[in-house]
Amino acid sequence: MPPFDHPVDATLAPRSGAVGIRAAKFDTSGDIYTEFSGFEVTIHLSREAVEWIGTMEKLFDAYLEVSMEALEEVAPFFDLISAYIQANVTAIEAVSETVPDGRVKLVGVIPFAVLVPEPDEGYVPPGGWNPPAVVNGLRWWTVNSINLYKGRWCFTSTNSNPNASSVSSIYFTTDYDGNSMHITPRDFRDTYGWTGLRGHSEFNSGLDTCVYVPRTGMWWLFNGIYCARTNGYGDTVTWSPQRLTDVWRGFARIANGEFGREEKEHWAGGVSCVTAVDDYYVFTAGTRVAFIAAGSGDFKADWPRPVGLTDVWPALENLPAAGIKDGSGPKAVCWYQHGNTRTWLLVFHSKIFVNSSAFYSPVGFIYDYLACRSDVANEHFSWNAMFNYLNGPWPYPRCD
Repeated sequence: MPPFDHPVDATLAPRSGAVGIRAAKFDTSGDIYTEFSGFEVTIHLSREAVEWIGTMEKLFDAYLEVSMEALEEVAPFFDLISAYIQANVTAIEAVSETVPDGRVKLVGVIPFAVLVPEPDEGYVPPGGWNPPAVVNGLRWWTVNSINLYKGRWCFTSTNSNPNASSVSSIYFTTDYDGNSMHITPRDFRDTYGWTGLRGHSEFNSGLDTCVYVPRTGMWWLFNGIYCARTNGYGDTVTWSPQRLTDVWRGFARIANGEFGREEKEHWAGGVSCVTAVDDYYVFTAGTRVAFIAAGSGDFKADWPRPVGLTDVWPALENLPAAGIKDGSGPKAVCWYQHGNTRTWLLVFHSKIFVNSSAFYSPVGFIYDYLACRSDVANEHFSWNAMFNYLNGPWPYPRCD
């Protein structure tokens, strides 16, 4: 049986009271800006906007529509242009990867909706666009783990546009109600983080994900094909960095090809998410899930091989209805028990999906934006502190 407190019937429900994106109420020019001259249209996209095309289609379209509505001549072609962009995500991403700052411009002639992606390095948008203040060189982050630690929420995140002066990964904590920042974002190896990882080159490129294990009081941390364990304070390494396949028998079996070549290739780069549930761990790599027993490091008897995300959580078959690209894997997964309440949290890009025994519902997950200013009750999990620290609403829209 899947690890749930009540059945899942493969449906998703937006959080009650959520208003939506409201993109028109703030400046989007730094991420999407449309120009029109003669019959030529140019749409400037930031690195983040390119990421949104592939992962947050509805959010991207909302921003694009705002950008085009400012130009009467271009606005009628929104549907055509949007359809073209969504059909050419791969080509646009490929151009973005060749540009140091990831910027791309789409150039075409109206009324034809064919837009050629070209490098747009160093483009500076006009107007008063004002993103949040830089934190340790970070423009914004993508959360890659959530843990409940000593009554507070601990997050780790990946730098979404690193440069030579910025850190690769950060951590920060909030109070349990999510309304105030406890430790502001900083390098994940800094004080109150995992100082024990300093000097271990396996983690020089950052931190993919991590999990606090209440049963042992220690942390497991993962980066690429390596993992390490520290004490609860993070200042002492209790298991030196090693390859996942040398520590976890289940991953060695995958790497040896026991479950087929495709499965082997899927896990070859490491894991994307991990959480601890009683005496076992749940790992994900993209859309694949592995249940690994803590004692043996091998697969649990009732989940004897890797399975698909929707085999565990059927509700996630409907991700496109929540604005998430079909086939996306989670960025963070968290299971925790607080009192008698057991809860699953899954983060896809900037949206969080919640399945909790605290509120019985026939739906699989309630979802909304992770960093979202909201007056709605805590069980719907909006981290106001994160939203406020980012000086909102960018890159997350308001939903209060």
